[in-house]
Amino acid sequence: MAALATTLFAAGAQAQAAPDTSKDKRGVEAASAGGSKLAAAAEALVEGKSGLVPVTPKRVLDTRDGTGPGETAPIGQGKTITLDLSTETPVDAGSAVLNLTGTQVTGSTYLTVWPIEAPQPLASNINLNPGTTRSNAVVVALGPSRQVNVYNNSGSSHAILDLSGYYRFDTGSRYTPRTPERVLDTRNGGPVGQGGSVDIDFSGRVPSDATAVTFNLTGINATAGTFVSAYPSGTTRPNVSNLNLAPNEITPNLVTVPLGTNKRVTLFNNAGSVHLAADLAGSFSPSTGSYFYSFPPVREVDTRTGTLGPLDPSWALVLHWYKDEVKGITGNLTGTEPTQPGFVSAWPGGQDQPFTSNLNLVPGQTAANMISVGVGYEPGFDGKSVLFANQNGSVHVIFDVAGVYADFA
Repeated sequence: MAALATTLFAAGAQAQAAPDTSKDKRGVEAASAGGSKLAAAAEALVEGKSGLVPVTPKRVLDTRDGTGPGETAPIGQGKTITLDLSTETPVDAGSAVLNLTGTQVTGSTYLTVWPIEAPQPLASNINLNPGTTRSNAVVVALGPSRQVNVYNNSGSSHAILDLSGYYRFDTGSRYTPRTPERVLDTRNGGPVGQGGSVDIDFSGRVPSDATAVTFNLTGINATAGTFVSAYPSGTTRPNVSNLNLAPNEITPNLVTVPLGTNKRVTLFNNAGSVHLAADLAGSFSPSTGSYFYSFPPVREVDTRTGTLGPLDPSWALVLHWYKDEVKGITGNLTGTEPTQPGFVSAWPGGQDQPFTSNLNLVPGQTAANMISVGVGYEPGFDGKSVLFANQNGSVHVIFDVAGVYADFA
């Protein structure tokens, strides 16, 4: 495996104003990571391409009952626990696909997951408020030990991790990102009731040999505290959750899950009733698509710093300078200080803004959601681009990239 230095981005540039070019209100550009961070990200890129090996979702950590390392207490302030994934992943696994849940939270905090061989990154995977239960997808690089740390910043919080796959060097399924497409919205029919389920049919939307899909799942106006599980249709429902919901909230989470019978995925609701929306982001196939390259999280943009200011409906943020070989990116999108209820959407450059969402927010909330998005050529910008738009009010956005899907030689 050869190191991939300086192949991820082209040269950096300063953020600058740009004209409004379409109804999507593209208004400001920002170079990906900017200047020296570009080279640092490229140099830090994990050696070797990898493909996804999806697995039936499985709970590998639960500090409430000792699943995993045997911890049966919440993670305290400033504390870290270590999870050994060596029995769940092969020696040539480069990263793991996990769903992280924080629950029984006593203070405003965040959780961070990273490989034990690396220094703790200056990034968070999930933001939590007292008394809440919230989930977020995580793709974490694996070192030789295949052990990862889970850190809690403030107060205390229980942590739950569910494994849905891993990326394996030089093999596995490749990823094809696509323009986000809404493939399910139960508001067009009826909500999913207690103990009920609904299937999403991906046949015709993914290659015939597709093994897994990635989509953004949003729960809307649950009538009771509940969780939603995603799993391959035709299989026994596993003891995992992908989405945790409080009554009357709108909460998203990115889901990567194997495809089941007839290319379907089943969504199960535990309690009350809830509307569900799903936006397809891409699919995995052994015969087509791009390999995954992971690296320690890189903060590409933070509108709280510099001259950008909060994102509002009058303009869209354009991250550009991506090299031709990069087909898609994945990372953690955080919104903070929103002034109105609304949502943030991300989509490839050069395309109209889709009718989809990636992050839903209410005033005063700080929340994160992992995203997977393709890149494309936006007119007037150098290199490939990703666009971000805010639907209502204003909100600061932070984006930490954790990997790219690319066709490097």
